[in-house]
Amino acid sequence: MKILIVVPRTLLSDDINYAYMFPLGLAYLSSVLKQAGHSVEGFNLNHYAGSVESLLRDKIDAENKYDFVCIGGISTIYQQINMIVDAVHNIPFKQKLIMGGGIISSEPEMMFALFKPDYLVIGEGETTICELLETLLKGGDIKQVAGLGYCNTEGKLVFNRPREPILKIDLLPYPDLEGFEFEKYLDNMHPSDYFFQDLFDFPRAYPLVCSRSCPYLCTFCFHPIGNRYRQRSVDSVMKELAVMIPKYHINLISIYDELFSNNIEWLREFCARMKEFLAKLPWECKWGCQMRVDKINDEMLKMMKNSGCYMVSYGLESYSSIVLKSMKKHITPEQIDRAIKLTLKNGLSVQGNFLFGDPAETWQTAKETLDYWKKNLEAGIMLTFVNPYPGTEIYRQCLERAIIKDKTNFIANQIFDVINITEKMSTRKFAGLWATVSEARSKYRVYGVCKDLQSREDGTVELLIQCPHCRQMIEYKNYLIPSKYYYFLMMYCRSCRRRFFIASGLCKIATRMLRLCYKVIPHISYGFFKTIWPRRYLLRYVAKKNLKRINGIFFLNKLGCRKT
Repeated sequence: MKILIVVPRTLLSDDINYAYMFPLGLAYLSSVLKQAGHSVEGFNLNHYAGSVESLLRDKIDAENKYDFVCIGGISTIYQQINMIVDAVHNIPFKQKLIMGGGIISSEPEMMFALFKPDYLVIGEGETTICELLETLLKGGDIKQVAGLGYCNTEGKLVFNRPREPILKIDLLPYPDLEGFEFEKYLDNMHPSDYFFQDLFDFPRAYPLVCSRSCPYLCTFCFHPIGNRYRQRSVDSVMKELAVMIPKYHINLISIYDELFSNNIEWLREFCARMKEFLAKLPWECKWGCQMRVDKINDEMLKMMKNSGCYMVSYGLESYSSIVLKSMKKHITPEQIDRAIKLTLKNGLSVQGNFLFGDPAETWQTAKETLDYWKKNLEAGIMLTFVNPYPGTEIYRQCLERAIIKDKTNFIANQIFDVINITEKMSTRKFAGLWATVSEARSKYRVYGVCKDLQSREDGTVELLIQCPHCRQMIEYKNYLIPSKYYYFLMMYCRSCRRRFFIASGLCKIATRMLRLCYKVIPHISYGFFKTIWPRRYLLRYVAKKNLKRINGIFFLNKLGCRKT
């Protein structure tokens, strides 16, 4: 069968954009379909300018028809997915629509009603979609395909039995990167796209999955493929890297795992093999990962550092034991403090967030977190608020408590809004908390000193920056900024690996004015940023002004929002 897999855009813009997280899930789907003998094409909308409908009409025409169009994604890009669905439905050919991903698995009934696809894939998709197509080819009964949703002959939505997770993930083929123009993606990568890409002036980051899912059930997190943790063998991982790293001249390995290595023996073997592998490369290559604070120790960090690790991301979330318990994190403030200090001691960058606004949050719990944060600014921990994403426990709580009254409107228009889901704080007190956190975030921000900024003909800039932590002078090249007069960047020192910020004078003045608003009129500020400037309009403005390539922190953090 002939299949088209469409990658949704990251931004609500008709422009080309290369600053996005590569869609590994769709790349794996493409590879298993090709392995099964199907004709598969990928269409990465991020790489093309023009409206979604015009692009798809040019792609799907009388000379180039498809049996199926496949779309996947998460709830935060509902608008972008909806554009693709509308376009596919408007194209006058008989291609069938298959949809999957977190947006489907979190709310399958609602999404079926909204998008009207022919088939829904619930959970892990590789086996389900291959079985579906094989069954259709042979004229079999699709009731036997686990993990599938569809309309029966009576027009009623039905779901087959759940799909069991793929246990032997070593057997999956490597992701089909070229099918989605991976080389073009790498060639247009900039260190200013994402904070974890600024180790090199010309980053070429490879997305790697060593395991699937996470065995923990944090209340703010959703695992669309279930929470059964499965890990590839080290041998399988290293064989993939041995092929892909030289092929694409990769210098950064971004490990996408929700939880990298829950097994110390696996980690020892991985670090030993990685150290040996990277030592043979004729260029420098580093890797980063995400781990739990209760699983880390000094020995592990030394091993990781010696094998090329440069950054560890932790799920910190709060420094209050009350909130951590409410979140079902199964960690303690003491473990957070220990992990941060050990990581910095070993010369590794720390990435982590403190999330405010959990149902158990109070002024006292928030103060505990803010007090710790202020005393440990060198760790570079980011401050933000909890979002009740579809499929999470706090999302279900919000529905039960009628905080979310219209699920469709919430997912389509309000998913990044900062809303009060606390159980003990009034709207007024919560607005005060939002203003306090927002003020602290800008007031205590650690700035580096930009000694020189030179514009280049290709539109990039070169910066000479003095690190505020180690005082080293470091040159950064190939950065994209909106204007030399107005810019804001979050960066890491390439010497001491601490985080800092760089901003123009005009940007700092604007930040001080906002900070004054947070302090003097906190409740009005909260109402303004929550309702007057919803994220979808802001992103359209940013895209229109050609600012979309900059990592978005200034624009989105003023809203208390997260970047897609």
